[in-house]
Order: sequence, then structure tokens, then C-alpha cells
Amino acid sequence: MTDANQEFDATHPSGQVLFRSCRGGFLHSVALAEAALTADASTLAEAILRTAEVSHLRALMEVRDEILASGHTPSEAVPTPADLRAATARLADHDLFAE
Repeated sequence: MTDANQEFDATHPSGQVLFRSCRGGFLHSVALAEAALTADASTLAEAILRTAEVSHLRALMEVRDEILASGHTPSEAVPTPADLRAATARLADHDLFAE
């Protein structure tokens, strides 16, 4: 359960932030390139949050699929593919080095 799954990786569009999650949406690792540290602190924080959200949601989609495959209906608390699409769009719109 603590092994990283590359299918859950999310990289910021700048290529400077990487999040890797495990099954169930647990954080495995974070990588920040040195260039990311030159960004404004609040912009970097936003990049980290958006990238983490996408990685987390990718992992949770596996859980959702398992719930559905077992013949059950996920609760409202379980994110949907639409949540992942929205998070992915928010991440794609973020500019780490905007001035």
C-alpha cells in the first residue's frame, strides 16, 4: 500500500513540481526542482496544492473503480471523474512563474 504508482503521478505544467501517490490517495513523495524555489511563495504554494490534488484524485479514481466493480455505489464523499477533470484543468491553467 505504500508503493508509489506512476499512474498517479502529477506534474505541474512547468515541470518543476511532481507529486507521487500510493493506492488510496496516500502521498508517497514530492519533488521540487531548484527552479521552483525561485517562484513567489504564494504562487509556489498554489502550484504544490494543485499538483497534489491531481495526484490524489488519480489515486482515488482507482478506489472508485473498485467500489463500482464490486457492485456498490460510492458515497457522495468519493470524488468523481468530473472532480479529476476539473482539478486537471485548474492545474493546467496555473503558471508557476507568472509575474
